[in-house]
Amino acid sequence: MWIEAFLAVVEVGGFSAAAGHLYRSQGRVSSYITALERELGVRLFDRHQRPTRLTSEGEAFLPHARALLDELAAGRHAALEVKGLARGDVAVATYPSAGSEYLPHVLKNFARDYQNIEVKLVERRIRGLDQVLDSDEASIAIRPTVPPPMCRTPLHAQPLWREPMCLVVAEDHALSRSGAVEAVDLADQPLIIGGRNSEDAEITRLLSAVGVTPRIKYISNQPQSIVAMAREGLACGIINLMALRSVRLDGVAVVPVASGISREVAVYWTAAVEPSAAATALLRTVLLTPPPQQVVDLRGAAHRRHPTVFPPL
Repeated sequence: MWIEAFLAVVEVGGFSAAAGHLYRSQGRVSSYITALERELGVRLFDRHQRPTRLTSEGEAFLPHARALLDELAAGRHAALEVKGLARGDVAVATYPSAGSEYLPHVLKNFARDYQNIEVKLVERRIRGLDQVLDSDEASIAIRPTVPPPMCRTPLHAQPLWREPMCLVVAEDHALSRSGAVEAVDLADQPLIIGGRNSEDAEITRLLSAVGVTPRIKYISNQPQSIVAMAREGLACGIINLMALRSVRLDGVAVVPVASGISREVAVYWTAAVEPSAAATALLRTVLLTPPPQQVVDLRGAAHRRHPTVFPPL
């Protein structure tokens, strides 16, 4: 990182800008440069100039730093060639809200390390992901653990995060003023849920596990439709919080559901991952990528709630 930090300061014109470019703190970038200067025994930058400028010693070192980084990239590519990761393709399957809110972070990290691997993203509704794994269209899938997979293919799994289910109601609904609702509070409320049918739906299983039989009035697979119906006062919507980040929330209140009514999300993979260097690398990247941000601020629209989400598993 010393050389990368040095070149970033040169190219973007300052320590603060370099920190943003490298996704590091300004203090960390400064420490990299200081360590490099100590190793070389010279000052590379005139820190009293604005913008920061190279010293004459820094100017002399610059072409060598660029050549060194190029050689490092070439060496890494050669090593990946031996491992079979210099080129190839891999597919990963997921459901829409994880596909829009989580997978981009995974793929950004993956592209940084494996630039020539082609990644195919397969998006399906939750039950459709099982068919994708069985058909070998993808050997890795990110999905909620409920309802459980129904695959013929043996699966391995690793939990990734847990997020609460939330109640979405019209602004004038009695529950809109609640800081949180208990599962038992939903027993008498007509509900709008996501899923294919009421019996197999995730929220039906979650509520049944705590002794609540839901009154399901509408079923929709689209978060925006669930919110729109709740906005009109047709019923109370139940939806995972991550799906709400891409939906209009004006005219509704979002209230977290307590009592442990939450969605656990895991990564599942088949034995086909093992002989594929690209699939193994992608699975490793998924496991190393942090879960979606811990707090989602929903205050951008009137009366939005902003509960804390994704506690560690």
